[in-house]
Amino acid sequence: MIVNTDGKPKGKKETRCCIDLGSSYFRKLVVDVEPGADGLRFVNPVEERVYIGWGDEVGGITPVSKDTMDRAAEILVGLLGDMPGRTDVYLTVVATNVLRLALNADDIREYLEKISGVRINVLSERGEAFLGFRGATSHLKKGTPVMLLDLGGTSTEISWGPAPSASSFASLPIGTQTEYDAGAVPRLIAEIFEESGVPCGDSHLPGSKERHTIMLTGGTAVSLAIAWKQMTGEKCDYAASTEISIAEFERLHDWVFEFFISGTEERLDLPPERIKLFAFGTMLVTTFVRTFRAERITITARDLRWGVVLEDGITERGYLADEQESPDSR
Repeated sequence: MIVNTDGKPKGKKETRCCIDLGSSYFRKLVVDVEPGADGLRFVNPVEERVYIGWGDEVGGITPVSKDTMDRAAEILVGLLGDMPGRTDVYLTVVATNVLRLALNADDIREYLEKISGVRINVLSERGEAFLGFRGATSHLKKGTPVMLLDLGGTSTEISWGPAPSASSFASLPIGTQTEYDAGAVPRLIAEIFEESGVPCGDSHLPGSKERHTIMLTGGTAVSLAIAWKQMTGEKCDYAASTEISIAEFERLHDWVFEFFISGTEERLDLPPERIKLFAFGTMLVTTFVRTFRAERITITARDLRWGVVLEDGITERGYLADEQESPDSR
């Protein structure tokens, strides 16, 4: 029997959990959420991630393999632990680009649901972008104009608007696990912003004199924050945002690539699977940041999962992929 994880939270202090089945990692966030004077606040967050890398099998002419599906099920069951049988945890499992694009996406979702006993909510591009924006900006003053770059394994979401709710988004088929010419990224960004009415390279919101806060999230962004701390000798605090100037970012870029050029990238304070994706990811982030003409950037580890635990139900907001049947139809 599939556990219904789509019911609304109770509106009081409770434990919420989101597991995000991403292209590179499966990530879990467990946090106590309670009402505060300025809205919901987080208490005692606990995070866990396991590398899957199944984004490598998306976009070709073959389906995701049975071995990879078995590995995905094993990781998901391990992350879930005893939560499917508990009534004191509000649990939501979401999936993104792999279960949107894989040739056998429906089979994968049905298989994972059968093995794990939980519903897999496949997010649309809009849902992924808006929930990512909600999570990344959750600590900012309401109304702060933000442009967020969320670089993933097989797609990149760009969203913008006044915190904590995005007003627009764009999704690009570019990620750390895709083969793409980084030199073409500026053209793609220019086309997107021309269509949306936000001039490329202008970091002002339409109709606002207040400058965007340019934010980065996702695996490569967090890796860059870790590398920045290693370069400067600062203690790494995963819970805190990292703000650096564009000049500092360029210095970080050069410092990171010195390791790859010299073949000593294993000396970076990153696990091997992150190092594998880091060079191309850094190149993509650098291309985006230069195209935005950002003066400063803020890197945050808060992402899609934080947005999910803040929402009072993702199904009512149109965040699911069109191809997935509604929960009420089961």
